[in-house]
Amino acid sequence: MAQIGQDFSEGSYDALDAIEAGAVRRFLEPLEFDCPLHVDEQVAAAHGYAGIIAPYSGLATWISAGLWNSGDEPIYAGADRNAHPRWRVNPYPTPGPDINGRTATDLQYDYVRPFAVGDKLRSCGRILTSVTPKETRVGRGAFLTWESKVVNQVDALIAEVHFGVYNYVARVRG
Repeated sequence: MAQIGQDFSEGSYDALDAIEAGAVRRFLEPLEFDCPLHVDEQVAAAHGYAGIIAPYSGLATWISAGLWNSGDEPIYAGADRNAHPRWRVNPYPTPGPDINGRTATDLQYDYVRPFAVGDKLRSCGRILTSVTPKETRVGRGAFLTWESKVVNQVDALIAEVHFGVYNYVARVRG
């Protein structure tokens, strides 16, 4: 709890790619989400946007740093059935004691402005905003809440992100 307010990021990380029109179309396709603001530049301009806007529901896609890129080592360091992928950028620090379990509890995006095709987003900061120690059926640990910001290539604020996790030491079943 003494670390509340501390920024655990190592600066910021850029999305792997700028938002592309084809990626927006492929994101919308399985949803059959037919909104001209996301596919027609003239319609978007007529409604006051600088270009085709990407759907807000895709923010996690547009901000992704990716797991692998050409020339990188393999994602999985071992062949173990339960092996976890390595992170290119670890967005989830683990302050406090060692843990062997983690689960996401909540995610909230507060959008400030739309993001458009051509924007390259960046995630800034990972500030610990709250810690609540708790023992649950799965184990003893703490609920942590993190805050970060998403900006575009000209540092305009796009969204504030609030993300909750439960970090814990799993109970021994027996």
